[in-house]
Amino acid sequence: MKKWMLAFILFLVMTVAPVEAASHTETLIQQLQTTSENGYKVHSYELAQMNKSKMREVVVLFNRDTFTNMADDYLIKVYEWNNGKWNVIYKREYLEVMNLKFLTVGKLGGYDKVVFGQYHGLDTENVMSPIIIGSPDGQKIRLLGDSPSIFFGNATIKNDTLYIMRRSIVTHQLKMKGGKLIRVGTGTGKDDRYVAGNPKHWIGVKGRQLIGPTTITMKVGEKIGVGRYDASVDGDYLYSPYAFIEKNPVIEWDDRRLGFIAKQKGVTSIKLNATVRYDGPKVYPAGQLEVQVIVE
Repeated sequence: MKKWMLAFILFLVMTVAPVEAASHTETLIQQLQTTSENGYKVHSYELAQMNKSKMREVVVLFNRDTFTNMADDYLIKVYEWNNGKWNVIYKREYLEVMNLKFLTVGKLGGYDKVVFGQYHGLDTENVMSPIIIGSPDGQKIRLLGDSPSIFFGNATIKNDTLYIMRRSIVTHQLKMKGGKLIRVGTGTGKDDRYVAGNPKHWIGVKGRQLIGPTTITMKVGEKIGVGRYDASVDGDYLYSPYAFIEKNPVIEWDDRRLGFIAKQKGVTSIKLNATVRYDGPKVYPAGQLEVQVIVE
């Protein structure tokens, strides 16, 4: 076969296959959104390559109203395209949960893993228990485990590492080893900046002080990161971010991008309070900071 013909065939395979996959995925989601199973309806979904299948799996989170003010029921299903149809290859139900949502999807141990946050407490965002699903060997998807519950918990996967965070402050890190999730370390200010993507604008906590500019000028799409001030800082910190409420927000906090994101031009302010934990359960104030934000 001539080289140009081989190249053309490869081009067709590389361009047509993703289009075909996207079409099948879109059809599945459309079908699920118009159906209800035992009262469950589609809440959200993610795509992930958790095993060796030809196409990425579709991970769907369903929820069902329990008609109470405190909790809903949730159902996780993973669909795999095989033999010309979608098959459910993983299914797990969580009953009477205050909130359950996707936190992160990324490659961990050779294949994608999906992390959910299961929230409970007096406030629906108070305490988070991470739920990690995936395959250790690319063969069978299962519950890989969970890590300890954490106040205002969050998670992200970067560079083959799962970072568990308190908002955007890294508390511990996990890796896949021997088919199991293993805790490999805690975190410092260096890790906080890394998971946030080393943003140009930074507000950090150090000791009992919040350090950062009182005025920040930025462009739409840019981010203000929050964490520990520099690589030397460790410790059990917690901060509370507040953006002054506006009808059309100039800046918003984004749990997935780990920072305040400039949404549109304008002037606004953000306020942060921080605490640090010393001597076991004792918590001490670690400062306040109010920042004027100018988005050009």
